[in-house]
Amino acid sequence: MRRPILTAAAPACLLLGLTPVSAAADVAPAGNATAAAARVSDVAGISSSRATANDSSATARADVISLGDKPVLGTGGAQNTEGETGGALLDTGKTLPAQARVAPWKASAKGAKGSPNRSSRASAALAEVEVPDTAKVGLLTSDAAAEHTNAKSSGKSSSNAADISVGNTTRLVLLHSEVDDSAKGHSYLVGLNGTEIGTDEQFKSCALDASGVLSLSCLTASGGVADGVTSGKAEVLGVETVLGLNPVSAFTTAGTTATGTDIFESVAAAIPAAEAPRAAAAPTPPATSSVSLPRTGVAAASMAASALAAVLMGLALRLFGRRRATA
Repeated sequence: MRRPILTAAAPACLLLGLTPVSAAADVAPAGNATAAAARVSDVAGISSSRATANDSSATARADVISLGDKPVLGTGGAQNTEGETGGALLDTGKTLPAQARVAPWKASAKGAKGSPNRSSRASAALAEVEVPDTAKVGLLTSDAAAEHTNAKSSGKSSSNAADISVGNTTRLVLLHSEVDDSAKGHSYLVGLNGTEIGTDEQFKSCALDASGVLSLSCLTASGGVADGVTSGKAEVLGVETVLGLNPVSAFTTAGTTATGTDIFESVAAAIPAAEAPRAAAAPTPPATSSVSLPRTGVAAASMAASALAAVLMGLALRLFGRRRATA
């Protein structure tokens, strides 16, 4: 009677031994983005936007008029949980032929810990005017967005002195700076229907020095890689003193991007080469799945499936053994 029991237990031990062990995922660092139409050191700012997304949360903040890094007259706010918030100092509404908004701002965040991705966005402007289906004007605008998944994070931002669109035919942008989702900075003086005039590539040496006391930089774009994180910055107008202080910054943007290892990639890397054919035959989890495996230890879902298969196989072998004994 012991032989069938031992026969049933053998497949269970074999399958449990082949259960893959998941490796710890190298989760991407946080994605960050900031933008501002103008700042005077840490004293005051106009149209400042910030967005951050990491492996557990996403946050956003927008301030149109700020003193000491705090909004005044209700012209700003933050979104630290999933949702959206915003407002304006004055809004004429959509009942008039043209809608005018003074100091509009918006902050939103999506996703939380356990979600496949998290994102946030913030925007602010000193003023906006829109005539539906005809024209739209934004003055001293800023926009920042950040995204994060286990495999990648990014932050992109932009700021403009003016952004004017007329129908679908004409768009004029003045004093523009941006950092794209690859953390590359770029700035220019005028943009007309996609044609850029006076870019940071054209005016690399555009700087006015006043006897070493202070300097005025017209257009800048910089960045680099440190500790696996790529960062970029761009600015249209800025004043820097000989002490290294930057009292005035106008139309500045910054952002970061980085890569990591998705949890499913870590699991695949941990499977021994001998099990590669069996792993390749298994269906690949969809990219948008919200189910994740433990980062360390034995993969629980795989272990449960192996155990169930072992039990069923053991019962079948035991039943087969009894039939042979009674034959």
